[in-house]
Amino acid sequence: MASAFLGGRPKPFFPKTDAVILSSKHEPPPALPQTVWPIFDPDNLDKPVEPWNPDVEKNYYPLPDDEFAPSKAPDEPLSNDGRYLRGFLAENERLRLSMLWYYTRDILNEPEFLSGLQQKANLAQESSGWDFVIIGIQDLNYYIRLAAVGLPLAIHPRGESLCAHTITQTHDIFQLPNMMEDWRFRDCPYAKAAGLLAYAGAPIRLQIEAGERVNVGSVTVSSKTAREPLTKLQQQTLARLADWVAADIVQSARARRQRERRRISELLSAAQSEADKTGLEEPVLRILRIIYPDATITVQSCKDAHVEIENHEPVPLSELEDGLWEDTIYLDDFIQTSNQKPFPSNNVVRAIAAPCETLSGSSLLVVASKDFRLVFDDVDSWFVQSCATMLSQIWHKRLLTEAMKAKEKFLRGFSHQLRTPIHGILGSADLLTEELASQKHRESKTMEPLPEIKPSEPEESIIYLDTIKSSGRDLISIVNNMITLNRWADIAMKDRQYALHTVYELETELSNEMRKAISDDTRYRASVFFNHDSQLDCVSFRTDIGLLRDSLLQLIINAIQNTSEGIITVTITLQPDRQQLVVDVTDTGRGIHPDDQKRIFEPYEKVGMHSSGAGLGLTLASNFATLLHGSVSLVWSEINRGSQFTATFREMECVPLPPSQSLVQKLKALPSTFYNITSGSDSVSLCSNFTLFLNRNGFKSSDSLDDSFVVLDYVPGPGKHHSHLSQIPTGKIAICLVPASEGNFCLEQHPKNIFYVTAPFSTSSMSSALEDANDYLSEVKASQAYMSQLTMPTPPEDRIPSFFGRQNTNSLTGNNGLLTPPSDRSGKTTAKAGSVASIPPSIATSKPMALLVDDNNINLRILQMYCTKRGLPYCSATDGLQAVEAFSKQQSLAANGEGTWIQLIFMDLQMPVCDGFKATQQIRQLEKENNWGESIVFIVTGQDSQSDRTTAEEVGVDEFLVKPAPVKVLDRNVVRHFPSFKVG
Repeated sequence: MASAFLGGRPKPFFPKTDAVILSSKHEPPPALPQTVWPIFDPDNLDKPVEPWNPDVEKNYYPLPDDEFAPSKAPDEPLSNDGRYLRGFLAENERLRLSMLWYYTRDILNEPEFLSGLQQKANLAQESSGWDFVIIGIQDLNYYIRLAAVGLPLAIHPRGESLCAHTITQTHDIFQLPNMMEDWRFRDCPYAKAAGLLAYAGAPIRLQIEAGERVNVGSVTVSSKTAREPLTKLQQQTLARLADWVAADIVQSARARRQRERRRISELLSAAQSEADKTGLEEPVLRILRIIYPDATITVQSCKDAHVEIENHEPVPLSELEDGLWEDTIYLDDFIQTSNQKPFPSNNVVRAIAAPCETLSGSSLLVVASKDFRLVFDDVDSWFVQSCATMLSQIWHKRLLTEAMKAKEKFLRGFSHQLRTPIHGILGSADLLTEELASQKHRESKTMEPLPEIKPSEPEESIIYLDTIKSSGRDLISIVNNMITLNRWADIAMKDRQYALHTVYELETELSNEMRKAISDDTRYRASVFFNHDSQLDCVSFRTDIGLLRDSLLQLIINAIQNTSEGIITVTITLQPDRQQLVVDVTDTGRGIHPDDQKRIFEPYEKVGMHSSGAGLGLTLASNFATLLHGSVSLVWSEINRGSQFTATFREMECVPLPPSQSLVQKLKALPSTFYNITSGSDSVSLCSNFTLFLNRNGFKSSDSLDDSFVVLDYVPGPGKHHSHLSQIPTGKIAICLVPASEGNFCLEQHPKNIFYVTAPFSTSSMSSALEDANDYLSEVKASQAYMSQLTMPTPPEDRIPSFFGRQNTNSLTGNNGLLTPPSDRSGKTTAKAGSVASIPPSIATSKPMALLVDDNNINLRILQMYCTKRGLPYCSATDGLQAVEAFSKQQSLAANGEGTWIQLIFMDLQMPVCDGFKATQQIRQLEKENNWGESIVFIVTGQDSQSDRTTAEEVGVDEFLVKPAPVKVLDRNVVRHFPSFKVG
């Protein structure tokens, strides 16, 4: 009973199809001798057994008069000369041998089967009462005793064996009650030398699917004295025992093949795993040699539509049956003429051929065997075919890998060659725009404009420059999408990077990538709002965040491009019962005509001739979604009213998060109610969407300003905005929502009690604005508590500064209530005094010396112009080797007090002599060896692949910027590392 339990739990039973469930209680059978013995007729030992012919049965094996009568002896020939009747080959000898070899292969290594035969031999002896019992099989040249009673196990020649006649004749029982009365056997060696007088045998028959029967062995009884013929019951018992032995032989063979198939499956799995890692064919060829150690294994070209066989003419493929071939002519000839000889091993007798693909093109994997007794079956065919398939897969994977490398190299070069001139165009346009703006500013301060420049010309020039920049951005967007589409297959083949993520991480990823995609493009003025259901606040979901982001980003960008102004809502919901994450992207844009809705997901399809982009966004969104068991569909669309797309991601595993407080519970200082001040716009306001966010987090809308904070939209224009803000009572906290169309707004002075949130409106940016407002109120309350203890009270109007230009001599932060303008790197701008965006520690200089490295003269000139405009000292290099030498020389001078340290490096990636990665690696090594402080390295490249970004991180790059990198992008990244750096 104890064996049924494992570790205190019930032990399960998992059966195997080839398991042995009954063990013999008898002793193991004796070992079979390895030599031929006994030999009673040595004179005829080298004489082949004669083949069957139509007269054999009539002349030597006439049918008995009755079904259960003894065998009938034919008339004795006149010229017998005392010879005995030797055995004959069977009528279908090759088929008989093939079945014998197949079903009895390795049968001597089956102790359970052999023990069972011994039990059956005992039953035969008990049933007949005769002296001896033999159960054996008839090979081509020998009869092999497998079990016996009264006689030892032995191997003796076929020609002299009595059992050979049992196998050759066609009757159920071959019975000789007294061999002395039968001229065929009275002089046989077994009667004269062994002293046998009575013999009876039943053939062990096997039947093929077509119905043809063959005799592979016999169950025989014999005696040294003449016997009465076996009774009907005794004969039936002997025949049934023979059938039982046949069934055991077949069952044993099937169990053996089951074990072999399982072993083959394990070998295939191991070889597949090794081949996947190494990309080599050797693991496949190795397992073939394990299964067929004596066979010849080759991979041949099949361009001539035949199989090359050693010492044989080429075999046409048409002669193969399910990939199997047998040299029947050679086998028949040997069986007929040389059956007394040992089997030769110089000719191939059977082969398996399976088609595969290799370096030579269409090929054949060939396993050729010279072993007569090795008969291939469907398992062998399946195994060799599986190996051939693996060889093809290895070759295809190698080709695919090489093709992918070539494509990757082409795309990297293609990307670099396209981005580089676009970078020069857009960089020049940005710098020229700045120059015209500066010129206009200078002219506005001059009483009389210069006569050679008309006041209207700069405005017209700016329009032209905006057109250049817009066209350049569209071109780079098309390039990016085309490259992404071509890389989709590569991405699909890679393993997914699954991990647990929250909805906040997803929103942040989308917001950051969105800003990069549409940064500084004034054509895109729609504001994006993120919403999600409350279930997502308390769960994380397992996904590949990169693929999920790339799919949804394309939907959002598509909505932005088709919505000139208005609001785009991204709603994320979770369906845990169905394990689905559903994302709805709804816009208020131009809509899609019903006739166009069926083709929008096809590559390069656009609904309008003047639409921006290449018409790949929705295709990419759908493709990326597919990789995450997802799909993208159009829910509805109306002309001039907008569209809604839904992305559904299935099989989304969700993991509960620890419960957390709602915002209204966490923000104790902030009122729990809010009051909306409308802007009077007829369109859907930002406030209405922000209201949904507040309600979801526990805040309630109020009709009164009492004990509430204010929510309002930004009104364009400084005067109008100031007027709009005047509706806010003194001392009230307000959240002002700035649309994307005013993303670059900047007020000279900001009231400390106004907190600005700029598009895109993610949960994190909106939550941070509320948290900053809460912190501000907490500081005010703390200040009021402190001031109440002073003897001289502070005037109420100075406790909470209100509006622009108001001097606050008792400011909590000492900056007269002025705000830092909102950073375009952040989704929000707070009115907290002295606040700046969160940036990593950096060097305190405002004018770091730069090293500019680019092999393209135009791009190098753009960087030089940028540094000149920003007042940055610089030195230049045109390849990585020059850069390392210039860096080493300059830093050495600076270390000796003879020069300025290089603190900022703009490094191109693809350059002659030495590329940007190697140059950066050498620069980092120089810094380490000489104990120099680390400089800030920006890679500015036209290549944009994940492998490049990974390598950049490994060699110590600080920022990876993809061309074209607008001037504002350069400014933002320089400020990130050098906070004292001033633009302009």
